[in-house]
Amino acid sequence: MSPVRFSVVTLFPELFRSWLEGALLGKALAAGLVEVRFVDPRAFTHDRHQTVDDTPYGGGEGMVLKAEPFVAGIEAAAAAIPECVAHRVLLSPQGQRLTQGRLQALAARSHLILVCGRYEGFDERIRASVDEELSLGDFVLNGGEVAAMAVIDGLSRLVPGVIGNSASLQTESHAAGLLEHPQYTRPREFRGQAVPEVLLSGDHERIRRWRSQQMLLRTRERRPDLWAGFTPDAEQRALLAAADAEAAAAGDARSPAATGAPPGVAAAAALGPVSIALLHHPVHDRDGQVVTTALTNLDLHDIARSARTYGLERYFVVTPLTSQQELVGRILGHWRTGHGANTHASRAEALAQVEVAADLDAVIAAITARWGRSPLVVATTAARRLGQVDEAALRRRWEPGQPLLLLLGTGWGLTGELLDRADAVLLPLCGPTDYNHLSVRSAAAILLDRLFGLRQEHGPPA
Repeated sequence: MSPVRFSVVTLFPELFRSWLEGALLGKALAAGLVEVRFVDPRAFTHDRHQTVDDTPYGGGEGMVLKAEPFVAGIEAAAAAIPECVAHRVLLSPQGQRLTQGRLQALAARSHLILVCGRYEGFDERIRASVDEELSLGDFVLNGGEVAAMAVIDGLSRLVPGVIGNSASLQTESHAAGLLEHPQYTRPREFRGQAVPEVLLSGDHERIRRWRSQQMLLRTRERRPDLWAGFTPDAEQRALLAAADAEAAAAGDARSPAATGAPPGVAAAAALGPVSIALLHHPVHDRDGQVVTTALTNLDLHDIARSARTYGLERYFVVTPLTSQQELVGRILGHWRTGHGANTHASRAEALAQVEVAADLDAVIAAITARWGRSPLVVATTAARRLGQVDEAALRRRWEPGQPLLLLLGTGWGLTGELLDRADAVLLPLCGPTDYNHLSVRSAAAILLDRLFGLRQEHGPPA
């Protein structure tokens, strides 16, 4: 088997020497499973000072790495192993975030060239000589060498023979898009904390199911960003439903495991995972006609912040218009992975819970697929109609472990067809006056506080 080859284009190859002698990677190098070479761009300079950087055009702070020596270094690294097609990676905070899935894809490459930057950054023209850019995350390092080490270390573990027990790779964090389950070893009890009984049972199938369930719960609680992109299969949905029902039956309705809320957020009265949907179609206009309304940035942000505050699992923005769906995608991209993610982490956290759907059927299908059970659909309206329920009556109809979906309408409210389709319609919000024209953002915040807010007697969230 041919080794996986890495060529590192760096001004500081000496930073790697002691690190490469580490246990697993050192053995992999000695066994010929992995090769690491270094190319110093200084070797491709033509002045006695071996200049690799210069001041930026247009002025500004710092020094910029020159295109000529780095491009020459990249080309030399590729030419040094002519039998392999080189894949060239620029390590940059502007790159796509490195994930386990990306490492697995890169593991299929026989030769990776990792280009490490320094100082203020690269001459933009260097980017024309690489195939992709990767970043460890939304932060800045002194140079790309640490990022190169992370790529080499993470990818080498996927090379057959580097890890003794290759089966362990399948249950590690991120291997299947989930965080790893809890691990225990001796002693059986430590400072009052005992090893879970299931791990002592000897029942391998029961242990497997428990570990799978813990991976799901831990990811849902700790990493809503990962959870948003994960689709559980039938067994996983059943495991989640069982965990939610058990938590609710134990009276742990405020726990993240019962509600699907991230740590530190508790939906006080929730019996199961809660989502909210803002519908832009079908809704009425002021003349009673059925229309499609345009989304607003305020609705997107403010309802997301309310949903995050009260521990909701998802906020669906529902519009059939492709242009509006794309607009939501661009806004979310700015706050999740773009400039906004670096400047306002709490806003990015709230918007991580937003999903776009074309219609109500798509929302219900997504919730059903996620939780293995169709939601209790609860509509809202500012109008009076027969059969409306208050919050207490709604809770009596809500079964433990059942997802709940709150529907909000834009424009002049949801159509009668949608209200008739709902399992329940809440009584309208009323103040002490005859004025009844709350914005949908205000209505959402009031409803969520009435349904899930902690009152003074409850104390702070657990």
